[in-house]
Amino acid sequence: MNPVTQPTEPPAAATALRACADLAETAVCLARLAGTAAQADFCGVFLLDYTGTELLLRAVWHAGAGASAPHGHSLPLGSQDPVCFSLQTGTEYTVRDGIPNAAFPSLDLLRPHKAAARLTALPLPAWKNRSLGGLLLGFGRDRAPAIDPQPLCDLGALLLEAHLQRQKEDLLLHSLNEDLSRLEQGSQCLRIVESFFLGKSPATLRVREQIARAAPTDVAVLITGETGTGKEVAASALHAASRRRAAPFIKINCAALPAHLLESELFGHRKGAFSGADSDNPGLLRSAHGGTVLLDEIGEMPSELQAKLLRVLQDRQVRPLGSSKTFPADIRIIAATNKSMREVLESGSFRADLYHRLAGLHIHIPPLRERPEDIPLLAQHFLIQMRDTLRRPGLSLTSESLRLLGGLDYPGNVRQLCNRIQAAAVMAGPAAGRLTPEAFSPVESPAAEEEDLRSGGLARNLRLLEEKLIKRALARCSGNVAEAARELHLPRSTLVSKLKKLAPPHNTEASRPQRRQLSRSGAPYGYYV
Repeated sequence: MNPVTQPTEPPAAATALRACADLAETAVCLARLAGTAAQADFCGVFLLDYTGTELLLRAVWHAGAGASAPHGHSLPLGSQDPVCFSLQTGTEYTVRDGIPNAAFPSLDLLRPHKAAARLTALPLPAWKNRSLGGLLLGFGRDRAPAIDPQPLCDLGALLLEAHLQRQKEDLLLHSLNEDLSRLEQGSQCLRIVESFFLGKSPATLRVREQIARAAPTDVAVLITGETGTGKEVAASALHAASRRRAAPFIKINCAALPAHLLESELFGHRKGAFSGADSDNPGLLRSAHGGTVLLDEIGEMPSELQAKLLRVLQDRQVRPLGSSKTFPADIRIIAATNKSMREVLESGSFRADLYHRLAGLHIHIPPLRERPEDIPLLAQHFLIQMRDTLRRPGLSLTSESLRLLGGLDYPGNVRQLCNRIQAAAVMAGPAAGRLTPEAFSPVESPAAEEEDLRSGGLARNLRLLEEKLIKRALARCSGNVAEAARELHLPRSTLVSKLKKLAPPHNTEASRPQRRQLSRSGAPYGYYV
């Protein structure tokens, strides 16, 4: 009869280990079971960290005191220590004959200020001959463990490895969820920005991408661009797509008020701080607490206020006029200007340290002439606004009107385009359903025309007059080149040649269909023969 094979670990110990819920509980249980089974005075469980360069003390057990899971204790893997020797060799390592406390780092961690008669270190083997760490048994007297603890260490190592793998998977899943959340947030920001900053040109797409990336942060943003390009719209998009969207968005024009009034409006004042201060005023910076402040025309800010604004940006504290107390100001600053900040800095009228504080991120809004592909989309958007304002849902733009608008100059940029749409919609009258090119004929005052004539020479004025007459004729003929040529008493080929000279250069993908049309009809601007 074959003898019955005895289990390599006590069934109760194996059951206790398998019942542990996580890594820390398993390490504490292993230290307690191994120390108790070996009849040791103390026991410690060491596991390699994620870098594989240090052994972290995960559990400590003392006879009569129980087990615990300490934090922040470790020893370098290359230490002269029984645990390191056992881990490197993969076998049991024993030291005996009175060991002082300072002899080994692991002994000092487990039993501070006390010596030991015997130390036994055992490896914790993992999958494919790897080691997770080691287990250290300490004895007050020089005697061997009551039973061989290695089988218990083997089972504990398998369970510890399973918990470690689960931790890694949880960390990976958490990282993936964070990445997904960031992607969703970026997509949401981009959708919000698209609803504010319209356009499809490459230049507009770049600006939208910059706004969407900057919006979730609290980085200060400097927005530059010509008058009417949409700097305030970009600032509104930054606020609407940020985590501060539910808080106030306050706009301040630094050029609209004298220095003493601007200081009071920005920083606030106490009652009696100056003549006319009949009550406390918290100021716009404090009123925007938790939100966003747009400092428009920042290049016009008086120099005496620049130092005070710099202090607010550095300390996030506001001190009202006439007060000795400061108040917190959790705000995001967006600055905007139509000036060249390099020239302003070189002139010495603006502090360089304040500029660097404000220009954490620089977003430049290109003028409308650099993104003509956006004109039809913007024109339709402004027309929809006028439909609601005038309560004329049938109001629309003809294709000839869109082509005409695309060929006009816009020194005032998007604001000028908006004004043209508004003026055409209002002047068309309530009976008009579609806005034809005639609705956009330029109307200039005699004084403006006289000033324009005085500012240039004969050749320039003749060229401008010729261009104006050609555009008006084309507008009256709904873009028909042949009819316009007859009205101007010109051969059609001569008018086509003049239109080619007047046509703006096209270097984008969107202009390729126009070039193909030009090769068929000879007429630029989208006009037809």
